[in-house]
Amino acid sequence: MNSRQRQERRHEIKVGLTIFIGLALLIFSILYIGQNRGVLSERYHLHCMMSRVNGLQPGAPVQLAGLRVGTVSKVDFSEKLSDQKIRVLIEIDKEVQPRIRQNSEAHIGTLGLLGDKYIGISLGTLDQPMLREGDLLNSTDPIDVEELLEEGAKVFDELQRTSEHLTEISNKINTGTGTLGLLINDPRMYYDIDRILLLLENLSANLAEGDGAILQMLTDPKLYNNLNTFLQSSISLVDSVKSGSGTLPRLIRDPQLIDQLLLSVESLQDVIKQIKTGEGTLGKTISDKALYEQVITTVSKIDSLILDVRRNPQRYLKVEIF
Repeated sequence: MNSRQRQERRHEIKVGLTIFIGLALLIFSILYIGQNRGVLSERYHLHCMMSRVNGLQPGAPVQLAGLRVGTVSKVDFSEKLSDQKIRVLIEIDKEVQPRIRQNSEAHIGTLGLLGDKYIGISLGTLDQPMLREGDLLNSTDPIDVEELLEEGAKVFDELQRTSEHLTEISNKINTGTGTLGLLINDPRMYYDIDRILLLLENLSANLAEGDGAILQMLTDPKLYNNLNTFLQSSISLVDSVKSGSGTLPRLIRDPQLIDQLLLSVESLQDVIKQIKTGEGTLGKTISDKALYEQVITTVSKIDSLILDVRRNPQRYLKVEIF
């Protein structure tokens, strides 16, 4: 074998080794990726309906309580036009099927800083039935980031306006403008408050040591008893009015009694009017001056007669014996 043949043989060996190493790496990669992604394991399918998916793509991982158990196989609109939902089809390892129950719930999460999306599933309880091939998995819609940012911007604007108002109030206080600024910066206000507090302190001491009317009002149990009796009487009065017992509730509730009372008042007004105008016997008696003088004269004569009878009874009493 010459040198050229030996070189060709070495070249073939190198090529063969390279191909062998490449095939070995390919098989290892397939087995490794298949083991991680569950490609080689038996799977079953579930689906969930969401209003939005926030960029979820097929091939995204599926996690059960944080552990990867499958992938997203399809993301598409619902077949029914009336159902304004997005249908997400997921493939899950068969071995975790007993852990996914009817009360399990799926949600869309974010992986890392790049914003990759994934489906997260919560563990179900054993008292709920197990989900089987093609069943619907309960889900919650993801947070609308744009709406959240918009709300955050509104909150930031409100905080900024509040900060401006606080700065304005602080400037007014520092310059002594307004009631609060005068209260803080004006020393006269301090002395006035100090005098008021001193007067209150003296008043409290006098109340504690003295026996004046205010102290008796605060300490005498009779006042409390009288107030309590008054309140009880007021409550009884209100209850009687509500229950309709007594004259006052009847006066309030009975329209006939009110009408009779109004008629009596009108009649009394007519009598008073007749008296004022001199109509009728009573009106003439009160308004006719001559009749009044005659009555006065008659009364005076009767009075004089009674007085004379008392003084000289023998003049009017004569007894004759036959």
